[in-house]
Amino acid sequence: MPAPLRFAVLTDLHFVPEGQTIYGFDPRVCLRQALEFLDTLPQVDFLVIIGDLTDRGEQAAYESLQNELSRLKVPVILMVGNHDARAPFRAVFPDAPRDDNGFVQGLHVFEQASLITLDTLIDETGVHHGALCDARLAFLETALRDAPADRPVLLFQHHPPLDLAIPPMDAIRLHDDAAELAAFARAGRKPDHLFMGHVHRPITGLWQGIPFHIQRALMHQVHHEFDQPGRIMGSIEAPDLAYVTVTDGTILIHECSFAYDGASFDLESPEAAAVATPQDLERF
Repeated sequence: MPAPLRFAVLTDLHFVPEGQTIYGFDPRVCLRQALEFLDTLPQVDFLVIIGDLTDRGEQAAYESLQNELSRLKVPVILMVGNHDARAPFRAVFPDAPRDDNGFVQGLHVFEQASLITLDTLIDETGVHHGALCDARLAFLETALRDAPADRPVLLFQHHPPLDLAIPPMDAIRLHDDAAELAAFARAGRKPDHLFMGHVHRPITGLWQGIPFHIQRALMHQVHHEFDQPGRIMGSIEAPDLAYVTVTDGTILIHECSFAYDGASFDLESPEAAAVATPQDLERF
């Protein structure tokens, strides 16, 4: 039996040029925390970042990200989202996955699973919903056909193809969900798990029988204003890193709040009740 495949997932980094912040956060500090946490995990084969690498698509922001990723000890698979721009991204990351049409996507085959990274970016200023043109749909169909049949297929895309009960975010989801489902049908295969970004919220469920995973962003989060139309509301919540293990057809996802810097303690020890401070208890 092959050894387990273990990898980490981050999304929505929203990097800005060196010296700048976003909503008071410095994305460089947040990413350093995440990369330091990776070093504590028992095995990390690679890191996937599901788009929105930058906030405004400037080349200087990608250069700042490249500088931070240079300390990474494992390979990284980079994707683009609606806040990215392909030309400056390519200028800084020329070796990132690329298909014959220049889209930032690829098929990555490992012993335990195959990963498909799909480009849903509309590279136009001010356009935030996602799209899949004929070329990208053809890539998706071919990748599903080419992925070995004896192991799971994990599909990664920035934009969700379904409504998630947050109306302002649903308005800018992937608009080509029917075309994506048709590509699955032509390939004769659906992905076994779907990983997405864009929403800045931890959400799991099923879409057309496919289990999906969305996690908190590296940066600011979207508040859960369920079924409330209007502007996108933000919130200050700790970021998440997903730690994924695939072994013998089993897909396990641990959601890790890597920025937590409090105590860990034996829940059965006599001293456990003394670990929490009065300030901690006041939160409940």
